[in-house]
Amino acid sequence: MVTPLYREQEWQATLAAADPWIPLCVETIVVAPHPDDESLGAGGLIAALASIGCPIRVVAVADGENAYSDGPSIRQVLRIEQEQALQKLGVPPQCILRFGLPDSDVAVHEDELVEALPAFVPKSIRVIAPWPQDFHPDHEACGRAAERVAKFTGNQLMFYLFWTWHRGTPGILAGLPLLSFALTREQQRMKLEAIQCHHSQLVHPSGSPILPEELLWPAKQSFEVYLRA
Repeated sequence: MVTPLYREQEWQATLAAADPWIPLCVETIVVAPHPDDESLGAGGLIAALASIGCPIRVVAVADGENAYSDGPSIRQVLRIEQEQALQKLGVPPQCILRFGLPDSDVAVHEDELVEALPAFVPKSIRVIAPWPQDFHPDHEACGRAAERVAKFTGNQLMFYLFWTWHRGTPGILAGLPLLSFALTREQQRMKLEAIQCHHSQLVHPSGSPILPEELLWPAKQSFEVYLRA
């Protein structure tokens, strides 16, 4: 279980310093290292864009099969949870692109990911991906891959964060171009309902789920924080 280095209140100054961001309605692809990352990091944005008819697709890079010692047997459960969560946010299953790379080992397949992504990323599209320094090897590999592809295609690239809030310190974000996307109450509700769909990550017979309550505070804010690439 992850013990956060800094409490929620110790991040408030960093969060408050982010500049307001009002995203335009353009086709968007969200890169999710594991089922639940898109809901936790960008669920509000996904709901907002879907509600005004912006085309959205989600690249499901790995299936999270190594989340627990259950191994591959949990893969189908996680896929179903992800589909249910995205439907709550307005994204149908046919808009999920599954790559099936090995959980916890995405970095080994980073070049493969870089080669595959451009087929789904036309130059007019916005890419939302994990920050390449987000304190999880799969998140970091996905962020690097998105960055490499964006440099080649010229796409707008924005990063979201999750493990940074728990494993990082406020100082690592000092001076970086942080943006804050304000969520309506309806978008907050949709995001929280999506997160609840990831039941296997919230509750586990061992008593040590991947996402205990104390790690969910970033996803329960009235805004989402992004980092301009």
